[in-house]
Amino acid sequence: MKNTLEHISFRKTWTLAEKTINLLGQCYAYVNAIHNIPIRPDYHRELLTVSLHKGALATTAIEGNTLTPEELTLIQNGKDLAPSKKYQQQEVKNVLDAFNTILNELVRKKIPTVVSPDLIKRFNEMVGKDIGEAFGGNPGHFRRKNVTVGAYRPPSFELVDGLVLELCNWLFKEFHYEQGQHFDEAVLEAIVSHVYIAWIHPFLDGNGRTARLLEFYLVLRAGIPSIASHILSNHYNDTRTMYYQQLQRASETGDLSAFIQYALEGFRDGLEQTIMVIHRGQTELTWNNYVHDMIENIQGKNRNTLRRLRELAYRIPADRFCSPDEIKILTVEIADKYMNLNPITLRRDLDILTEQELLKAEKGKYSANHELLRSFLPESSVSIIRHH
Repeated sequence: MKNTLEHISFRKTWTLAEKTINLLGQCYAYVNAIHNIPIRPDYHRELLTVSLHKGALATTAIEGNTLTPEELTLIQNGKDLAPSKKYQQQEVKNVLDAFNTILNELVRKKIPTVVSPDLIKRFNEMVGKDIGEAFGGNPGHFRRKNVTVGAYRPPSFELVDGLVLELCNWLFKEFHYEQGQHFDEAVLEAIVSHVYIAWIHPFLDGNGRTARLLEFYLVLRAGIPSIASHILSNHYNDTRTMYYQQLQRASETGDLSAFIQYALEGFRDGLEQTIMVIHRGQTELTWNNYVHDMIENIQGKNRNTLRRLRELAYRIPADRFCSPDEIKILTVEIADKYMNLNPITLRRDLDILTEQELLKAEKGKYSANHELLRSFLPESSVSIIRHH
């Protein structure tokens, strides 16, 4: 890797290939699509919690933290992990706290700010808070000694203050924050800032987490939906080997073109997956509302029977066929309702739901008939709309 300052040039050392431009366009379209999908507040809170948890685990996992989603749930429920994992617990807690602080400032209070040395120091202080000796530096303070990172030797510590200030001034001018950024400029600023913090390596510890936290901040400042805020950190963690290879390549060449394209590919894919998750949730909500109305219209059945029918129609999956024996133990609620009933009752209930077309039957097995929901979609005069 480079051990000169040639790559830290504060110049536009990247070109946007046609593929990269297309990726930016797709990201913009997906972001607009997410913004225009109505989401129930309770479901939005659930999606946001998942997003922040994934982001916190991902950005710390890149640095070697091994906490699992299950352990994070325990922490969130007030449980403490074993003493040997205390510092890992604190690492993840710090990132989650930082995420929530940034969300509160940018999304709820709507008080964005420019990138400054103080902001970068603040982010490092956030990620290093209360970790103690396991954090190899003084959180929130630029390093005062030289370091090496593998084969890479970052700039001398005497240069750090000046380089960080120059970075902040350059970002402000290059990406036109004061004039009002376009989407492309805002996203590119987030990615470029990340790489430059990694190059300058201004702190003794926490540089990677600080760089990705700054990226998180700038992505949110760009108007990316909060439920998609974890995507880049998750992408870097899922492709960790490629992540380090791309950082190394950018350091050796000073050219950010490949890293930008790599980051945008993951960003595009993550946004697409987020839309799919939202659509699944919307489909489930629409299905449950439809089931509720259909069950209420069934005549001649008592309330207990209607409750059983509703529970069955809610829980039987649409992506596979299940036998009556499988259905009986799908959920605790279903098992409880049919525990003391004759097995014929379950089959009779399944037949009623099939007659109502809420279930499909095939060779003695049953599946939710989500195809009914297609009738709720807008009609089209053609079966396939081609994209040129």
